[in-house]
Amino acid sequence: MKELARNIGILVMLIGVAILVIPFLTGGTNNTNLIIGLVLVIEGLLGHIYVNNMKKGGLISNILWAIILLIVPYAIFFISKRMAYSDEEIAAYN
Repeated sequence: MKELARNIGILVMLIGVAILVIPFLTGGTNNTNLIIGLVLVIEGLLGHIYVNNMKKGGLISNILWAIILLIVPYAIFFISKRMAYSDEEIAAYN
């Protein structure tokens, strides 16, 4: 479970890539598919950076990440970060 939580951003990126590839292969590409795929790939990249950033961060830092990660995905990545690393692991890094 810890490994899945650490790699949740990669999973989101792969879902975004699948959303980009499947319509391309079937010939049904439209702007909606492209936008959704792009957003998921970018969210996955930023989420992976957030989850694997071992710095604890303060209130301002968490608010900035929430804005960058578009609130709802931020909640998913925040929970994943808490599941992936214990407080002792984060404290050892800081």
